[in-house]
Amino acid sequence: MVVEMVDGEPPFFNEPPLQAMRRIRDMQPPNLKMPKVSPRLQSFLDRMLVRDPAQRATAAELLAHPFLRQAGPPSLLVPLMRNSRQH
Repeated sequence: MVVEMVDGEPPFFNEPPLQAMRRIRDMQPPNLKMPKVSPRLQSFLDRMLVRDPAQRATAAELLAHPFLRQAGPPSLLVPLMRNSRQH
């Protein structure tokens, strides 16, 4: 979802769903369309997109990652979500 939020669409969006799922399973993570992201976001993506589950960050580790720690409380999202629905 993070890649989708950065790029505005999921990886392999223009491909048939089964082909996209195979590519996600078999290939290295796709490069971002907008490669200029903050070092914290890049570090977060690097930790979560590791193919080997034993090496990939756990959910608890990702929640403690500096990228998420810099975010405000979830309550800040409610007005943004309401505003986006009105437009």
